[in-house]
Amino acid sequence: MTTASPVVRRRRLGLDLKRLREGANLKGNEASRALSWSPSKLSRLEAGRTVPTPGDVTQLLDLYGVTDPAERDRLAKLTREARKKGWWQLYSDIPYSTYIGLESAAESMLTFQTVVPGLFQTSRYAEEINRATVPGLSDEASEQRLDVRMERQQVLSGPDPLMVRAVLDESALRRRIGGADVMREQLDRLLELSELPNVLLQVVPFSAGAHPGTLAGPFVILRFADKEDPDVVYVEANSDSYPDDAHQYTLLFDNLRGSALSVTQTQAMIRSVKKEL
Repeated sequence: MTTASPVVRRRRLGLDLKRLREGANLKGNEASRALSWSPSKLSRLEAGRTVPTPGDVTQLLDLYGVTDPAERDRLAKLTREARKKGWWQLYSDIPYSTYIGLESAAESMLTFQTVVPGLFQTSRYAEEINRATVPGLSDEASEQRLDVRMERQQVLSGPDPLMVRAVLDESALRRRIGGADVMREQLDRLLELSELPNVLLQVVPFSAGAHPGTLAGPFVILRFADKEDPDVVYVEANSDSYPDDAHQYTLLFDNLRGSALSVTQTQAMIRSVKKEL
């Protein structure tokens, strides 16, 4: 996967600006005060939550004493790339656009879910999810979200597809979202995906009892080919937050895999659940 996503560039730019500030021995509030900025503005820029203007970056580089023309040109180019629009930003009603930008540039994903992950959903299953989780959603907004979800799934194919290790709770297979026909189609899709070389799918059965995901809830860990881009943790159930402790979530995921069925056992369970519908 490529790291050309403007969201990833924005995040890397923020990390570089923070590194330069710390190299200049300035605290965040000191740098903000020197530029007559609010502390929150600098904090958002360094966290990659907002895109700085070229003028903002020039002011910061002047303040930090960055005089190397090559370094200034590199950061100016990174700023231009961070300000570009991603394909998902053509849609007006997508609440998780930052996540999509990160996902589109990731090399690999580790995820634990209690429903079928968006990348694995059929269109009918996705429609039912949208209808159930966002009451009152207009037809236009629902269609936009469905279009985006289907477009996102392109990362699973192509010459350099996203590597996905997914652990699902058994409830994801048994909860009848949309009824029997929709679920049979969705289970077939899971079986199809489980045969892909870039997808490793496992299920934690009810018989495993309490497991690490019981309290943690669904989460995603995204990793990137360029090691300058640190891992990202996305926790949808917690107001779409991005916890800093990727290592802790990686350990959690490893424990979940230890509680899960093998790939072959998972496929057998999916077929069994399908027969029961």
